[in-house]
Amino acid sequence: MSAEAIIKAQARDTLKGNWFGALCALLTVLIPFSIIDGATTVLSCLFSDLIPDDTLRTVLIYSIGYSVEILGFFFFSPLINGFIRAFYRASYSKRLLVGDVYYYMTKGRYHTALTLNAGFIFRMLIPAALFYLPVVIFSVITSQIEGFSDTVLCFDGYFILTALSTLATALYSLRYLTAFTIGADIDGLTPKQAYEYSRYIMKNRSGSPAKLVVSFIPWMLLCLLVLPTLYVIPYMTQSVCISAKWMTRSTFEVN
Repeated sequence: MSAEAIIKAQARDTLKGNWFGALCALLTVLIPFSIIDGATTVLSCLFSDLIPDDTLRTVLIYSIGYSVEILGFFFFSPLINGFIRAFYRASYSKRLLVGDVYYYMTKGRYHTALTLNAGFIFRMLIPAALFYLPVVIFSVITSQIEGFSDTVLCFDGYFILTALSTLATALYSLRYLTAFTIGADIDGLTPKQAYEYSRYIMKNRSGSPAKLVVSFIPWMLLCLLVLPTLYVIPYMTQSVCISAKWMTRSTFEVN
């Protein structure tokens, strides 16, 4: 039995009896982000109805609409930190507490979570740009070929490249995985200390969680049907958190 299969089995065992809490935790995160996305869509529609000039409308949508959405996502991002904390703590106690999702929304912790997330974004900017460069190049080239951008072949190529770029970005980001879980093991860590611990824990170990994530690719494809997402995200999150738990334990037990 592979390490990935063992971790998945432990994740299923942990979620047994915790599925209602897991769904509530997921919805707690998704609802505010969905509201922000909906508000941006409404704003874009208003711009379309009120502003006849295409160029001005596009500028406003990108400069105001998307800026509001990005800022909204960022300022609510501590909910994601809390979501990870809830599943990570459940990997120890086998009890998932929905209240943990709000852990970083309190005074003091909120700023710490935002700083941690800003550090992650900063560290991912250049790698993400490089991973998505093939998508940009493909878009530029196909836009120059008359009529090709409307073909199924173009859509398939764009979809495959985007999926591969997203997967590569996600796998690269795993090197910072334990920066988001170590805080549940050690209280009062600063974001800088969390990343230092993460580098120490993840040294020469990026391949282990990467194999786990890759094993979830068939499950991710099911998410295209939308509804399976409610099962896949908790299952995958719990598995990744259990992986982080064992890596953290083994690091500090050995050292």
